[in-house]
Amino acid sequence: MNITRFEYMLALERIGTMTGVAKAYFISPSAVSQCLKNEEAQLGHTLFKSENHRMVPTEAGRIYLKGARRILKIQKDTMDKLNVIPQKHHSVRIAAAPMLYEKAASVIIPELNTRLPGTDFQLLRADSRVSVAYLLNDLADFALICSPPLNHTLLTEDVLGEDQLLLVVPRAYLRGQLTREPTIEDCNPLPFILLKSGTYTRGIENEILAKHHISLNRIYEVDDHIMARNFLEEGRGATFLPSSMIPDHAERHFFILPLKPPKTFNFILAYPNYTKPDKGKRDVPEVIRVSFSTALKNNRKI
Repeated sequence: MNITRFEYMLALERIGTMTGVAKAYFISPSAVSQCLKNEEAQLGHTLFKSENHRMVPTEAGRIYLKGARRILKIQKDTMDKLNVIPQKHHSVRIAAAPMLYEKAASVIIPELNTRLPGTDFQLLRADSRVSVAYLLNDLADFALICSPPLNHTLLTEDVLGEDQLLLVVPRAYLRGQLTREPTIEDCNPLPFILLKSGTYTRGIENEILAKHHISLNRIYEVDDHIMARNFLEEGRGATFLPSSMIPDHAERHFFILPLKPPKTFNFILAYPNYTKPDKGKRDVPEVIRVSFSTALKNNRKI
């Protein structure tokens, strides 16, 4: 049963703007607008109107929202009761941001298979925003993401660790030009390898480059940090990398420049909090927390 539309409409009542709902659910404002239009067309009533720059429910909208709350409660109560019944087989879907995908595949999934036999684990590769959208639309059960705190009312988030972005520059680009350690400003004429527009990290990259008055003469746009690191190692330009992704002994071939102030982010395990997890999923967060922590203590690179 697709109940996402009810969640969107209740969020619109609570937040008051389509942009706010879009931001909360990691979708576009046009998707929220289309959802509202579809519901109004199907019911033959206007559900929301604009008042003082906020969307507020009409009389028909209030009746609709009351019913939506009942449907969501019935769905939650039903799932809670079903989750108590033992299942012969369990399947768990875990979405992972690209920079955490390898760690999930090599460390976390094997540990889950050992600790939770009889459960199938499906690993999905998706950037952090998409992973959150998967959770909110029941396309994933857990998500490993790289992000600042989500503070989302429908999600539990466990912080697994912290990292920071650093600027990595091939020494060959600046060799012979400087008699001192380079600064970010010295990188102005260089090509840059940046994440694609619209991602959380690209926003940080743009902010840093603008702050230091870097004019981008040539850029390579890539999907994730894995590809950025590959392009860096091929000598295509400078890039921003999390410290955990910088190869050992990289200083031999690259300048590694810290950012001021530091640009930190969290490794987060996120999962829905609006239903009780069934038996096959109940122990997953603890196994992930322990295996991730062990990997960090062993200083295993991502």
